[in-house]
Amino acid sequence: MSNAIPGACLCGAVTFEVSPPYRWFAHCHCSMCRKHHGTLFGTTLGVARKRFRWVSGAADVVHYRASVAFPRTFCRHCGSKLPSASQSAASITVPAGLLAGDVGERPRTHIFVASKSPLTVITDSLVRHDAYPPGFAMPAVPQEIAERTDAEVTGTCLCRAVEFAVNAAPLGIVNCHCSLCRRSRGTAFATTLLAPPQHFRWRKGEDRVASYASPAPSRHRTDFCTDCGSPAPTLMSESPWALLPAGAVDKTPAPLPAMHIYAASKAAWHEISDSWPQFDELPPLERFTELLRGPAH
Repeated sequence: MSNAIPGACLCGAVTFEVSPPYRWFAHCHCSMCRKHHGTLFGTTLGVARKRFRWVSGAADVVHYRASVAFPRTFCRHCGSKLPSASQSAASITVPAGLLAGDVGERPRTHIFVASKSPLTVITDSLVRHDAYPPGFAMPAVPQEIAERTDAEVTGTCLCRAVEFAVNAAPLGIVNCHCSLCRRSRGTAFATTLLAPPQHFRWRKGEDRVASYASPAPSRHRTDFCTDCGSPAPTLMSESPWALLPAGAVDKTPAPLPAMHIYAASKAAWHEISDSWPQFDELPPLERFTELLRGPAH
């Protein structure tokens, strides 16, 4: 393929190539994308089948069908979200965060804005659609999320095999733009809620959660449901916080302090347009905790 752009999962077992032009480049706010990617929205490219090629690891791709529309796929080793069949028989849906370098275009639209997370404030000028944009004949299939009447912050994976709760308010929101988070989630960044670990508990499915740790010297770890691939909470003894994937949370907390980290590593195609504090890398711990104690943005 001409102008081929490589892509890979976090562990590198699955690799592929795509070639422009792209049929779409969209941020999707539907509840299933938020669960599947574990962040505030998913960002995908529509690639013509003849412009997509698996290079390695096709046998390591797990297919989970959350609806009749199309499967959700992930790497069995590291949980990274992967390319899959789309609602168009002629196209492949490719998570943009997996691609290396600049893809040569920028996102064009937000879709399923009517389903967006209350934590998301759209600050760019892209076109917005409440569901699919005009021209897509597929019916919308939103995931039904049970309303919670208790006071806890709760969440589940996409298939609901994994469920967790925190009986204290989260401390803040972190958008991480590092390449490892982008390849793990398949999105522009990973959005994580920080919560007191002593207040965290698994409601069910802890035995369904697998972990993948990137090779040293990286200290990056990702946890995911082995049934559907959705990111799951991460608890590490060296961390003062339980790390909750924002897309997994069903009961949304009140507005929280928020920040961007590793902004110097952000995807070339993504623009940070909000007013949250930005750090090129990980800020010093004292600055980090200072921001978490500050007023919500």
